[in-house]
Amino acid sequence: MRFYVSYGQTNRMKFPATLTSPWAWWQRIVFRFFFLFYCIFLGPWSILSVVPGTDFIRYYYTAFRATALFFNTHLFHIPAATLPPNGNGDYPEQWMEVCMSVTLAIAGTLIWSLLDRKRKNYTVLNYWFCLWVRYFIIMTGFIYGIIKLFCLQMPFPSISQFATPLGDYLPMRFSWMFVGYSTTYQFFSGGIEVVAAVLLLFRKTATLGVLIATGVFFNVMMLNLSYDIPVKINSMSMVVLCLYLLVQEMPRLYRFFVQLQATPSPVFLWPYESKRGRIIAIAAKWIFVALVLYSQLEYSITAAARRSAVTRTIPVPSGIYDVVKQTTLGDTIDISKPDSLYWQNIVFEKTDDGSIKTTDKRFRQRYGRGYFNAKFDSATQVISLRRSFSDSTFLAQFNYHIKDSIWVELTSYPNKDSMYLLLRRRTAPFPLSERPFHWVSETNR
Repeated sequence: MRFYVSYGQTNRMKFPATLTSPWAWWQRIVFRFFFLFYCIFLGPWSILSVVPGTDFIRYYYTAFRATALFFNTHLFHIPAATLPPNGNGDYPEQWMEVCMSVTLAIAGTLIWSLLDRKRKNYTVLNYWFCLWVRYFIIMTGFIYGIIKLFCLQMPFPSISQFATPLGDYLPMRFSWMFVGYSTTYQFFSGGIEVVAAVLLLFRKTATLGVLIATGVFFNVMMLNLSYDIPVKINSMSMVVLCLYLLVQEMPRLYRFFVQLQATPSPVFLWPYESKRGRIIAIAAKWIFVALVLYSQLEYSITAAARRSAVTRTIPVPSGIYDVVKQTTLGDTIDISKPDSLYWQNIVFEKTDDGSIKTTDKRFRQRYGRGYFNAKFDSATQVISLRRSFSDSTFLAQFNYHIKDSIWVELTSYPNKDSMYLLLRRRTAPFPLSERPFHWVSETNR
């Protein structure tokens, strides 16, 4: 039989008597710090981002960043970023936010401990905090898991990436291609994240869910730390949040696996006694789940459909083309003594994108290659190169002449004497691009 005692100012929530016993002094201090830190750093309303009409949340984060900048100016002195974040989760401003959140949490913990030193426990507040942590993990698991199920987070390596020497890559890009190479592995890893999120939805399976989520996000954290992937702060936060729930379950797990005793969860419990409270809680839960799934599935399905609907307009067959001859202003460049802007080879992707082995800064430089988007005009037989699809300015324009499946000539347009390129397409494929798999193998090393 389970005995419940009321706690706090409401008689609609009741907890097991074991949970309302006094906490140790250090437990109260640790709770105060973690509660304040994550309320400041992430905000308890962060899970409302999926709810329509909650754009007002951005005002908190605008004020939050302004406060972090103030703290940095007068205390931390961390140099600001010189480039836009561009998906980077470890840019200097976020480290400013971490330092500010820790500072405010420490100060808040000291003040809270002095003003509330007679409090014996924080059972009710810890319940709500754990509930927020749980659903934040659920939301994160669905977001990153679903996008992996559609194999959208890490795309299969492009021809340009195959043409780039392995040693030129940074560890992050190398790891991204490693995961993106195998759609099976990416689907599997996304599936595990979704499974963890689904298990966390239900109280009876939440303990198993947090165990799986801890392993999943710990693996993500180690990948980020080991391959210098710039999402270290976020991944470490996910591990800490999972551990916060798991640590409270450890005594129960010990009794179950070692002492063979089944005891109720101190975290994933149902404290609502009234029928109204139960209905509100269940409705809020499934509305939240529906919003998260709708937003992420809509994005993933739209992105997958857009990717599959991409049509190629460039008449030049995709592949790697070595520059056999290059003439600039009538002078033939000596391949044995090329200048810094010499085009060694050109890649035409299976889309309208491509890259050039050159240090020409007009193009988007990545790993020693200049990337471009090509626009084709069938009437004039002109291929125009631009930095990206949205650019209206052309970096170079060429009349093309496809001699056969191997040889292609490009002559600068409209001034034919400016540049001439004779290209030879490589016929030998990259073994890695064939995605081989062998159950029985003697030489697959």
